[in-house]
Amino acid sequence: MNLKFYLQNKLEKTIISIWPIVNADKFLLEVNYPPDKKFGDYTTNIAMKLALLVHKSPMEIADHIKREMGKTPAFNRVEVVPPGFLNFYLKERWLARQVNDIVIARQGFGKSVYGRGVRVQVEFISANPTGPLHLGNGRGGFAGDVLANILKLAGYTVQREYYINNIGNQINILAESVLRRYWKHKGIKIEYPDYCYKGKYIDELAKKLFLPNYKLSNSEKMEVIRDKIKDRILQRMVSSIKQMADKKLKIKFDKWFLESSLYSSGQIDAVLQVMKGKNLLYKFEGAIWLKTHMYGDEKDRVLIKADEDPVYFLSDIAYHWNKLAIRKFDKVIDIWGADHHGYVNRMQAAMKIFGHEGKLDIIIAQLVRLISRGEEIKMSKRSGTFITLDELVDEVGIDATRFFFLMHDFNTHMDFDLDLAKKKTKDNPVFYVQYAHARICSIIKKAKKLKLKSTNKKANQGLEAAEQDLIRELIKWPELILDVAKSYQVHRLSFYAIDLATSFHNFYTKCQVISDNEVIEHRLKLVKATRVVLQNVLAAMGISAPERM
Repeated sequence: MNLKFYLQNKLEKTIISIWPIVNADKFLLEVNYPPDKKFGDYTTNIAMKLALLVHKSPMEIADHIKREMGKTPAFNRVEVVPPGFLNFYLKERWLARQVNDIVIARQGFGKSVYGRGVRVQVEFISANPTGPLHLGNGRGGFAGDVLANILKLAGYTVQREYYINNIGNQINILAESVLRRYWKHKGIKIEYPDYCYKGKYIDELAKKLFLPNYKLSNSEKMEVIRDKIKDRILQRMVSSIKQMADKKLKIKFDKWFLESSLYSSGQIDAVLQVMKGKNLLYKFEGAIWLKTHMYGDEKDRVLIKADEDPVYFLSDIAYHWNKLAIRKFDKVIDIWGADHHGYVNRMQAAMKIFGHEGKLDIIIAQLVRLISRGEEIKMSKRSGTFITLDELVDEVGIDATRFFFLMHDFNTHMDFDLDLAKKKTKDNPVFYVQYAHARICSIIKKAKKLKLKSTNKKANQGLEAAEQDLIRELIKWPELILDVAKSYQVHRLSFYAIDLATSFHNFYTKCQVISDNEVIEHRLKLVKATRVVLQNVLAAMGISAPERM
């Protein structure tokens, strides 16, 4: 049961029944966890928010809501606290009953039908296929993958998508970079301009390149040879990225969308015609501009340059038109890197032009620094001195890589502590959480292996404080799923996993599960319930749940 969601609905219905003139859209009803247990299990400040709307004091409003809500099966009491908080306290017996429900539900615990019938597309990583994936791609990649998992648990129909920028000058530069390296390996003296890409991957691509009709004179025909090989080079880069995502990052994309398909299918032309029909295009200094300023952008934007080359913005408009008008997703979520921050307003302006305002959510994943021995590891893509995401996973493992990236809010810059990620101690949060799961498995295995006699002799004596605290953490999982599905704050999963592990370790220290060759049955069931929830959390994060460590 999602008690937080239930309480929000009950409060909303109660408020509207008392004050019918109050529209639910006019107030933000929030139910939160109090900072201290003495203030109950749930709290809301809705009475203070309603004071101006209903012209009464917050305390009077809170008292009225309390009376009208009546009794609920889960709560022992409701208190009104100055200056107008409503605090809700759970019944111990209700808490105890949740344990069995969790064990029975297993992987289904936490799932809901909240998003049933709503089609959501999550597009993430979408890195240019001109180089290996970097740390910033990892941050957005793991967040996008986990967000898709959470949305599915909340009942949405979800598609993961990777957009491949497979046209434009960047692909020409990639092919030229490989070609120049190839000639260098053949002993040909040739310049390597600053605009060319650098890094080990260029050398590796060059070594795999084979030109059967190679002649020395061909070095004078750079563009001709480049155009012949660029499809091969691009295919290898895309294949490498796909393999990396699938095998190493454990991200399964449902669709890989080619930018070139927007041109070959005529969708670029179709979008231009729509904008032309709305009288939103004009020509200035030889370029074609879009009147995005009319729709909230800082200024108008170029779509086609004076040399008749389209800019990426045109492709992006057509791509999102494809998502919403052609494929008819109800909601589209894009996760972009920090360097795309200035792109948000123009993209949202384009959505307004096509009547899709409010259907596109853009998340900006901020920068990542790699820290070792307390100092930043300096990286430069231009010079080719950078650590790839592939190398980071090899260094610390996929579980630590995922967990550490998921510990930080999108909106904050993050430091990835390389030394901490490699530690096999409780100081490492992913080790700490996984160790809790391994300890749980050990307890269950011991109880089963020894065939100890079950007893409920302590079940009727009431729950210990540590038992109650652990159950309270367990029942937060369905609530967290819906909260994250609405807020996209996937970093909250890592903190929940740590809190749950902490509650379990505290329970294990204070409450014996096996005593005097007897299993205290209700506690063993609580251990099993904890395993269910911890496995579900780690599965949503794409992290393994080892049985031994």
